[in-house]
Amino acid sequence: MLAASHALAGAIIATSAPSPIVGYLLALLSHPLLDFIPHWDFNTRSIPRSKTRIMLIALTDAILGILLGLILFNNQVSPATLLITMLLAQAPDWLEGPYQVFNWHFPPFSTVKRLQHLWHNKLGLPWGLVIQVVFLGALYVFSGARIYPN
Repeated sequence: MLAASHALAGAIIATSAPSPIVGYLLALLSHPLLDFIPHWDFNTRSIPRSKTRIMLIALTDAILGILLGLILFNNQVSPATLLITMLLAQAPDWLEGPYQVFNWHFPPFSTVKRLQHLWHNKLGLPWGLVIQVVFLGALYVFSGARIYPN
């Protein structure tokens, strides 16, 4: 799943969790659950690209999601809580990064890489992206999160 999608899911969790600690835990647990859903991503693991290009794509994806989450949901919880929750929702991807980019093939990076490989369910464009958008919309609606205060 796109890192931006994980960040937005984290933002939705932050706005609807009963406490920041519960939100942090749910955000971390959301990552593998979201990756089980058929999805499209930039295939930074399998398409041959330079390490610089991989980092640029991954960081752009992650940062755009965080910025969008901060813009849309900053009036619901503190910016620090929102940022921490979004980063935790993306955490397995951040931990896999050194394995891919720096060839750090040792724990915890190799462990996260193996786990990520087990739970990813890839789907091509356009349906892999459509499913992410629909799922995030449903998560937003059913969570009770609101972009603007009531």
